[in-house]
Amino acid sequence: MNEDTKIIWLKRVLLFKMLVVALLFGLPTWIAPEPVLKLLGESLPTPPFYMRIFGSTQIGLVFLYWLAYKNPLQNRDMVRYAVVDNTVAFITIITYAILVGITNPTVWLSAILVLFFAVSFYILTPRKG
Repeated sequence: MNEDTKIIWLKRVLLFKMLVVALLFGLPTWIAPEPVLKLLGESLPTPPFYMRIFGSTQIGLVFLYWLAYKNPLQNRDMVRYAVVDNTVAFITIITYAILVGITNPTVWLSAILVLFFAVSFYILTPRKG
């Protein structure tokens, strides 16, 4: 695959990543009321402060992914960060699943998605130009 094709696919994956992070992680954990969280199989912790902080940081990541989307060559370090971020998230989810056990399908969907993003970003990261 040539570099131009990689950038086109990288932009598609980044757009998909922005949607997933905003709609699955960011907005629900930042501002969603308890009934919406129950649809995702989650409950509102007491106090919800740390969950809301997590949601707001996810919205911040959406902004970083948007910057990378606008110019993947100039912002390739953001894409490299995405490789590390998604790899660490996948390892954390799998380790937790092995040690404690996970039955929530949303968490398993998250594990599959972050693995997909880690591999995609690793393969599609543009070379230094």
